Amino acid sequence: MSEELAVAESVTSTEAPVALDPALLNKAVMPSEQSSGSADSDLLKHKLGLANNHAKQAKKDADDARSELAKLHQEFEQLRSSQQSAAQKNLEDQGAFKQLWEDAKKTVSQRDSEIVDLQARLASVTEERSRDQLKAASLSQINSAGALNSQQMYLLLQSALRMDDEGSPTVLNGGVEQPLGDYLANLKQSSEWQHHFGASGSKGMGAAGAVSISPGRDNPYRDGNLTEVLRLEVENPDLAKALKAEARKGKS
Repeated sequence: MSEELAVAESVTSTEAPVALDPALLNKAVMPSEQSSGSADSDLLKHKLGLANNHAKQAKKDADDARSELAKLHQEFEQLRSSQQSAAQKNLEDQGAFKQLWEDAKKTVSQRDSEIVDLQARLASVTEERSRDQLKAASLSQINSAGALNSQQMYLLLQSALRMDDEGSPTVLNGGVEQPLGDYLANLKQSSEWQHHFGASGSKGMGAAGAVSISPGRDNPYRDGNLTEVLRLEVENPDLAKALKAEARKGKS
């Protein structure tokens, strides 16, 4: 009897505990003289049946648990793969954004460089135009003062010449700006500069005769063409004076 119970106990030792009905296990069995062996056999069979059922259930539960664990593991791997893909895409997006940012900065830098270059060119053109205006106005007054060589006189005075707010040429004399006409009048009275000027009534660059102006000729003094004014006063001061006089008559 003890060996059979030991077998029954070993069968119930499975992965899940086997619950036996205490009422059946502790139920008092009163063997009779004819049926004691049969009752013990039935009880043992009953216990073995319960143990087998519980063992099967425990195995099923274990299989279900392993299946569930495998499913969870697969979901975890999918989640990790998805996170890795998202992280990689994020890095790729950051790389693309960085490239776009670098391109944008390069474009802005190029635009800034172009703007600086255009500003420098504009300043150069403006300065050149101001020099041309100053030269034209200065040569005009130098010619009017009777200089024998207007271009030479202009070169001698160039470093001191300035343009006032009204666009008239002045000379920086001893730190003080003086109208060019007044300065030239003083030079004519100076013994050191008298030889640069002709006698009264001369027309500069030699005393040439009167210059005739054909009807309908363009007059840069009347049109405000400073470039042509400058050219004439350098190359043909007599014609320049005649055109200037004509322009003044037209305004009167």
